[in-house]
Amino acid sequence: MNKVLIVHTSWYEEKITNMVNISVEILEKNFKCVKAIAPGAIELAALAKNKLKKAKFKGIIFHGIVVRGETSHYDLVTSETFRSIGSLAEEFCDISIINNVICVENDEQLQARLKKNTRKNTEALISLINEKSS
Repeated sequence: MNKVLIVHTSWYEEKITNMVNISVEILEKNFKCVKAIAPGAIELAALAKNKLKKAKFKGIIFHGIVVRGETSHYDLVTSETFRSIGSLAEEFCDISIINNVICVENDEQLQARLKKNTRKNTEALISLINEKSS
């Protein structure tokens, strides 16, 4: 069976668990799901690259949550996270990669996006895998 890698952060554990469970529910019908936990959003792409060197995957979905605080840390984390995931997608262009790192200002925004974005992005991963397989 084809494998999909789910790489997620350890922050906001309850919400991240919800995201992972949504993806697994959608993906497990056609794929074996392998999970990897990064300490934070910045480490997501490097962890995925490490896993790619050890095993074959049809796709990767990244799950993370970054909430704006009172400093510029949010801007640095979001920029670097998105840049590194984009670079990974270019380097491993034969593998389908979807970024479901949700960047928000507050919990209200997160609640409005978490389930919907995770479902849509997981479905997008399947579509991308199918497109790259044809």
